[in-house]
Amino acid sequence: MKESISALRDKNYKTTRAIKDIEKKIDDRVQLIDQAKKYLKLKDTYKAYTKLKRSKQEDFYNEHTAEIILFESAKKYLKEYLGESKTLSISKWKSEVANMKKAKNSLYNQILEIREEVKQAEKVKTCIEQLQEQEKQLTQVKKNELDL
Repeated sequence: MKESISALRDKNYKTTRAIKDIEKKIDDRVQLIDQAKKYLKLKDTYKAYTKLKRSKQEDFYNEHTAEIILFESAKKYLKEYLGESKTLSISKWKSEVANMKKAKNSLYNQILEIREEVKQAEKVKTCIEQLQEQEKQLTQVKKNELDL
């Protein structure tokens, strides 16, 4: 029983680790999607800024500082993540997130089942230990009676 419980706990730990790994991947993908959306949303503002003459750029920058900074940040993030690839596959990434969430939910359901199995196995183990203790006590009583 102890080995069975230990094996179930190991399985629970591995499943929990798998969930945490999936959660990290989901977070990374969501961050990528958010950055890609910012990039696309602010691209026109940034283009307008870069096309202006130097004399007018400062005023434009002062009016659109937040957008320009967000665009540059998103551009940098995407460049680091995508490397040379220029393709923003937002719908594909959203699909991946949905699939990862399904996998996470499936693993979570497995954890609930494992925990229930552990609970049942521990109950059985406790019952066996109680029976063994009672058996020891009965054996001791019989020994004491024979000694009389």
